[in-house]
Order: sequence, then structure tokens, then C-alpha cells
Amino acid sequence: MNSTNRVLNRGFIFLVGLLILVVGATLTIVAAVPVVRERWAAATSAGVDTVTRWLQATPMPDFVAPLTGSWLWLIAIAAGVSLIAALAVFSLRQGHGHTGRLASVNGNNGAVAIETKVAEQAIQDALAKRPELVDSHVSTYLVRHRPTLKVAITCRRGISPRAASNIVDEVLSSFDDLLGLRVPALVQISGGFRARTSQGARLH
Repeated sequence: MNSTNRVLNRGFIFLVGLLILVVGATLTIVAAVPVVRERWAAATSAGVDTVTRWLQATPMPDFVAPLTGSWLWLIAIAAGVSLIAALAVFSLRQGHGHTGRLASVNGNNGAVAIETKVAEQAIQDALAKRPELVDSHVSTYLVRHRPTLKVAITCRRGISPRAASNIVDEVLSSFDDLLGLRVPALVQISGGFRARTSQGARLH
């Protein structure tokens, strides 16, 4: 529930994990198998020779006379900077789906803005009074530009997910009646003896 696409998040994590796995497996094989180690050394030497020839064949143009070496280094530096910038933007966007305002209610004397902290605290206090629950946490995110509550609860041992869901439904319905509008909510249930094998989330 943030501003970064979930598929993009998982795809990036998968690619990084796959890259680390491939590199680790390759280094292990090179270190453990003498024949592979010899071929790896020969291929590395050939690769270094090839790169050296490329660098020697691509000198800096005359208009950048203060700089020496190959212009391929400029491309490599530009690519590295672009990658670092992309990763920085990707990291900074994480968690930016939070919002500070839940809704605005129109009354006789004008509109009343309801801050998310007020709603989160009210719902969490109501859930804390229920002995069937061990813990609860309420947060608010923007989903398709609409404030949406995320209610995460942990059940006590022996409490079924259905019973826990009914408790959250009751609290959310009371909150909706208080506001006079229906606030969308994602309910995440975990814990409990029977709930351990059936962790889930649903949209209220």
C-alpha cells in the first residue's frame, strides 16, 4: 500500500535475489571445481585483454583535452549515476502511500475534516477492549486516491478468523455510523489456533 507498484516491487526483489543466487553459485563452482577454475581464469584473462583493447581504441575526443583515457568510461559513469538515481527514487517512494486526512463531513456549519490519527486511535481503542484480540494496529493509506483503513489484528488462541472478522466489522460499522459515511477498510487477520493456518485479508 504505497505509491510504488506492487508488481514492480516484487519484480525488483526477485531480480536482485536471482542475481545474488547466480553470482554465489558461480563463485562456489569456480572455487570447488579445478577445471572450471582454470577455464574461468582463462576467460577472465581474455575478457580483460578485450576490454583493454576497447579502451585503447576509444580515446577521448580532442575537445575534452583535459580528460584522458577512453570515452567508454564516461558512458559507464553515466550508467552508474543513472542506476543510483533510479534506486534512490525507488527507495524514497516506499511508504509514501500514507495520508493524513481520512474524510470531510459536511454539516450545518460547514465541512469538518477528520484526521486519520483520530480515526485510527478510535478504532484501535475499540479493538483493544475486545478480549478475543491480542493486538491490533490501524493505519491509513491512499488506494486509488481514496483514503483506506488497514486494520491488522492478532487473535488469541482458539479464536476463528470468522469470529475475529465479525468483531472488526462491528467496530468499523459503529465508526461508519458515527461519521455518517462508509470508509473502505482492508482487514488483515493473524494469530490464534485456527487462524494460524488461515491468515488472510479482505476488503470491508
